[in-house]
Amino acid sequence: MNRHALFSIATAMFFGMCSQVAAQDTAVSPLMRQLNSGNWLPQQEAESLRDELYYQRAIFAYMTMLPALNVIGMRDGSEEKFGAGYNVLPIWKDRMNSLTWVPTPNADVIYSMSYLDLKETGPLVVAAPPNVIGMFTDFFQRTITDVGAIGPDRARGGLYLLLPPGYDGEVPKGYFAFESPTYNVFLFFRTVMKKGEDGPDPSPAVTLAEQTRIYPLWTSEKDAKPMEFPNASGQRVNMMYPVDNAFWTKLKEFVDYEPISAIDPELRGVLASIGIVKDQPFKPTAEQQELLNKAVETAPKMIFANRQLGRPDKRNLYYKDRQYENAWASATSEFLQESYLDIDQRAAYFQFAYSSAPAMVMRSLGAGSKYPFTPRDADGDFLNGSNAYKLHMPPDPPAALFWAVTAYNVVDGTMPETPQLLPSINGFNDVEKNADGSIDLYFAPEKPADVPETNWIQTVEGRDFLVALRLYGTGVEFFDQTWKPDDVVKIN
Repeated sequence: MNRHALFSIATAMFFGMCSQVAAQDTAVSPLMRQLNSGNWLPQQEAESLRDELYYQRAIFAYMTMLPALNVIGMRDGSEEKFGAGYNVLPIWKDRMNSLTWVPTPNADVIYSMSYLDLKETGPLVVAAPPNVIGMFTDFFQRTITDVGAIGPDRARGGLYLLLPPGYDGEVPKGYFAFESPTYNVFLFFRTVMKKGEDGPDPSPAVTLAEQTRIYPLWTSEKDAKPMEFPNASGQRVNMMYPVDNAFWTKLKEFVDYEPISAIDPELRGVLASIGIVKDQPFKPTAEQQELLNKAVETAPKMIFANRQLGRPDKRNLYYKDRQYENAWASATSEFLQESYLDIDQRAAYFQFAYSSAPAMVMRSLGAGSKYPFTPRDADGDFLNGSNAYKLHMPPDPPAALFWAVTAYNVVDGTMPETPQLLPSINGFNDVEKNADGSIDLYFAPEKPADVPETNWIQTVEGRDFLVALRLYGTGVEFFDQTWKPDDVVKIN
């Protein structure tokens, strides 16, 4: 073979090898092609993406942990004002009004609320009076049990035994015994007022609430602390959840205090990704502090935006021809839809409300309660305190115990603070009725002319509000929708 032939073969082999290298350069997987042609990212881009992920995880952690921070805010505000301890049960003896900052409070029953610590006390016995409308929840506001007509005592009252997580000791007979997933337990009792000569009479409901007794299971009578029932009415009490970086420090304290079983591993992984790990130091860098602060400011806006824009599936609407909404969007009290956990609806709920129990969701005839609410008037416009509105309710609201209508601030469910202090009207009030028994209620910053004082709820000029209707002891007419409240109508 001559030199020319050898040269030709060598040349062909060289260009063939180059072609193979070129082919190898272009034959990369889709992910490699997407991620910088298979090379590491530029340092600045990698750091920026890491920070973005941290921020997104903080947003998710806020939305997921809001039920816990909601009740932690209530506990901290209550205990700062009235003291702590299993024997301290604040009662709003003169009704709750706008001086108490708490999400969607009910001014039309007598509230008793306490925060029990089973880690500190061990098993606790709660002697519940008869005819209580109440519940025990853990600190994720998951119902441990209803109390009252929907609870195991069936409104007769009884002894409830609350057991700490993982309790393996003796459980005596004779109690309604329940194990809590968290050491912290929220006690929420409501007792119903009677109709007095000039409107609602709270005194019988207060007397009933003060029959509540709470004591450690293994403590003798002589060693149990005597009950204290401070009157929480008429005082400024801030029971709202934090709106700054205290959100994260309180969350860390909660994670450290509760057992590992209280939070599922996947959510613990999300919390760990922002530095919150049980029994490990939480030391965010200055940059992470800024991202956490940004998240605690942005996440509530995201939740609020979802509430404002509404659900595409319309499951939150009670009626096909009304503006009234269902706060659970037809989910269970645990916010379970048919095939998923409704995390957006849960976050929306705990932004402006608290406590969720089967008695509030189930369609129990004559025993449970319903809460249709609306932030909009009949035209679909948001209710604003500068305007005047009328709500017409047909005769005979289906509420065996009582009905009530209340105005709330849209952001956090607190009551608008006006000279009235009680932005609520209920069936125990001497409300002026129409000839057919129907009722017209009015909302305005100043009482409209020719409107009776008893039928007017004062609003705050320039501030949006929502209207909630409560039906306690809900009747069948509500469930089959043969009785429906009219939409709120703008009259000026």
